[in-house]
Amino acid sequence: MPRRGWVGGPDERGTLDIVWSCVSTLFICLWSMLHLNIPSPKDTFWTIFWRKARWLLLGVLAPEVPMLFAAGQWASAKRSVKAMRDMGFDEEEWSLEHAYYADSGGFELRTVDREAIPITAKQVHYLIEHDIITLPRVTKKEIWDKSNADKVAKFLACFQTAWLTTQTIARAIQHLAITPLELSSIALALTSLTTLWYWLRKPLDVETPTLVYVEKSMKEIIGTCDGGGADLYTNTPLDFIEPDAYIARKWNPLLFKWILSRKLQTKPIERIPNDRDPQLSNVYQHLSLAVATASFASIHLAGWNFSFETDWEAWLWRGNCLVMWGLLATYGTTEVVACCNERFQKLGMDTMGGYKMRWPACLWFIIPASLYAMARLALLFEVLYSMRSLPSDAFVEVKWSSFIPHI
Repeated sequence: MPRRGWVGGPDERGTLDIVWSCVSTLFICLWSMLHLNIPSPKDTFWTIFWRKARWLLLGVLAPEVPMLFAAGQWASAKRSVKAMRDMGFDEEEWSLEHAYYADSGGFELRTVDREAIPITAKQVHYLIEHDIITLPRVTKKEIWDKSNADKVAKFLACFQTAWLTTQTIARAIQHLAITPLELSSIALALTSLTTLWYWLRKPLDVETPTLVYVEKSMKEIIGTCDGGGADLYTNTPLDFIEPDAYIARKWNPLLFKWILSRKLQTKPIERIPNDRDPQLSNVYQHLSLAVATASFASIHLAGWNFSFETDWEAWLWRGNCLVMWGLLATYGTTEVVACCNERFQKLGMDTMGGYKMRWPACLWFIIPASLYAMARLALLFEVLYSMRSLPSDAFVEVKWSSFIPHI
């Protein structure tokens, strides 16, 4: 029987290898990225499960949306820390972790006449400033003890993304075909890691909030704080402390009326919604977010000269990428201008279901969002459809030895 010595591995990869590499990277990135707010005590296991599933799906279909909310929460936490420093509180007393904890529903205010309601970081600051409450005595360590953050999962997400990106760059250097699935996976993974960066100091999967007791009625608090007209609200009676941000003001009326059916009410919410949208603080934060969102479409544009089985598939890819990039770049730039210019926000006003609506602004949001959704879905379809027929060199493995200097 003939015998052989050391034999190298195969220099090809299969379709399953490509799919597994991309899917495993995406799953670990999306799973470690997601930092949802504290659930309501009444939420069941399945309520929490399906809520996470919806946000994971959103992370695949429109990864910029979780990143938008994460960036807003990060900006809100930074503002809160600065405000608390101005009041004389140090890092141990109030840190980014405290601010994130508050904005995710970590503190609940209980009055003599009402059940506990969640209060945000800005509301905590406001109530302290008006001598309604004292600073909640919760240490950073206690907050992290409540958190179930998995550092190993976050490390694996970074490692997997770095490996997939390095492998793809190496394939480009060696003129080997890159699949649309790989390119799209890199774009999704990098966007998810950006979202994770914004949420890095946000406690994860906290189950029990901290109660803040006050020997006053809600009516007395509102009267002390001059919060007249707070009988009707969207979330809690303390909404007057922190009005909705610009984007929320023009989007939430449609979202609540037609999707969530949430109206002005007299009964407060039991948890802070994950889609609560704190406003970014300054033009630099708006610009950085605009660049981050446009980068997602820009990565797809790198596949302009990809080899598809038919010409219409190639042009469909290019067209969808251009639509996505153009809409994100234009909309992001306009948002920067709109959020920094109050006169731009005050376009035509109308009222629907108790909400004041900026109809021109709403249309300016809905039409591009609809076009983007169609382009994104078409691109996802093409990513999956292209796997039926790939260039032959898409299955050739990278020759890593060519990157190592040798004689």
